[in-house]
Amino acid sequence: MKRLSIMTASALALTLAACGEDVEESVVEDTSVAEVDEYDPMTRDYTLSEEATTRRSEFDEDAFNTEYDGYREDVRSEQVRMGNDADAKAEMTDDDREEMAAASEAREPSTNMRARENMTWSYLDRNDDNKLSVAEYAIWAVPLDPNAKAENDQGEPQLKADTANKAADSFFYYDIDGDTYLDRREFTSARRGENFDDTSDS
Repeated sequence: MKRLSIMTASALALTLAACGEDVEESVVEDTSVAEVDEYDPMTRDYTLSEEATTRRSEFDEDAFNTEYDGYREDVRSEQVRMGNDADAKAEMTDDDREEMAAASEAREPSTNMRARENMTWSYLDRNDDNKLSVAEYAIWAVPLDPNAKAENDQGEPQLKADTANKAADSFFYYDIDGDTYLDRREFTSARRGENFDDTSDS
């Protein structure tokens, strides 16, 4: 879960003090923090730049579905492995520690899916290339129930075209450098739900 920083209140208090305004001490010491839920990228429409629209038009939905289905099957069948080796734990990176903590959180029993806020970078980067493809990103963006019945009633999970397209829209919106992958900074922007739309009245 993300939390809003109380430093904002402190910075505001210091700014007002610099302007000669009297600031009550309680403003600076107010430790109330509002909790912010993990952003759901499927809850809004995205306005893509011209360049992003061009890249988005080249999105191969069939290739995406094949890759996503494979990752979803991996998620359904994966086992949680928690190491007890003290030496191994001492050599863990911050990513390893974050992943170990997230992996220990309860999952949806029938699907083995993690809650969106427990989907770490290591968990999403399924091929360990330190970047997220559209399909890897979609594991987070569309935590689909792998056991959901398809509309054709053949018992296979099915990602609807409009859902895949909405995930692709959000992916290309956050692909700021245009390389058709998300790096950590770009994914952090997606995770926060940052808005890059031009809202100026020009």
